[in-house]
Amino acid sequence: MFVYSARAELIAAVSSASLSFAALTVIATLALNLVVWFVFHASVGNENTRTQTAKMFFGGQVAKYLPGKVWGIVYQTTVKSSDVPVGYIIQANIVTYALTVLSTIFACVALLVYPSSLPIAVVVIVTGAILSVYLFSSDHLYRVIQQVSRLSKRFELTSNVPLIDFSISFRFAVYGLLVCFYVLSNLFLLFIFFEFSLEHALQLTAYLGIAWLAGIVVAITPSGLGVREVVFIALGSVTGTGSYELYASIAIVARTVQVLQDLFFALIVPAAFGFLENKYEAGAQKTK
Repeated sequence: MFVYSARAELIAAVSSASLSFAALTVIATLALNLVVWFVFHASVGNENTRTQTAKMFFGGQVAKYLPGKVWGIVYQTTVKSSDVPVGYIIQANIVTYALTVLSTIFACVALLVYPSSLPIAVVVIVTGAILSVYLFSSDHLYRVIQQVSRLSKRFELTSNVPLIDFSISFRFAVYGLLVCFYVLSNLFLLFIFFEFSLEHALQLTAYLGIAWLAGIVVAITPSGLGVREVVFIALGSVTGTGSYELYASIAIVARTVQVLQDLFFALIVPAAFGFLENKYEAGAQKTK
């Protein structure tokens, strides 16, 4: 339905696509995913190599397109090292999802208030950073996981989560990078196909984030399929700054680019880590 009604806008958008912004989108989105992957890798534990956790994380991003919210974790349990408890996988997903959701919420709020007041937007971002640092200490994460998962006895969740206690500076850095790369990746994505003012593009970036959050809440659709698109179109229509067809075309290209990037990263990133690890091991053997 979305595709048919917005077919003219889609044709115009694709025909005027910018390759430079497409490349920037891939770079920014890859950087965003690598930050989340690093937190996932540290939360799972050192028993898994970087190649394994890359397969787990980026493959799990593709598995989320199956109906239900569990298939990513199911896939990850098949790739993990045999001596790693399933509970470590669950806690790593809780940590990364919580951090991503928190950074997205504050980024969206800041983007929405930015046109009215830059100082308030800065206060929102700083508040998110402080809250992120506070919540993502090992003690607080452990309490959250015990309360949310209710699976500690069955899946042997650790007493300290993540398995390494991130420093305050690291937590600030992760939050800042997630906010930065989230905004950049969505801005670049919009500029691939559309010519918006920066202020309008920032507003649409906030709408994309809110739609992503709505897709997480609704568990019955794979990767929020349909839910995110409806929420984004509804938010855009309420503002009255564009047509339904325009917002439908944005929602479609955003979803398409996301799927293509998830597939690309799932193929390329683990292979790149595997190549680097093999090269490192070969070099280490030559020096012996």
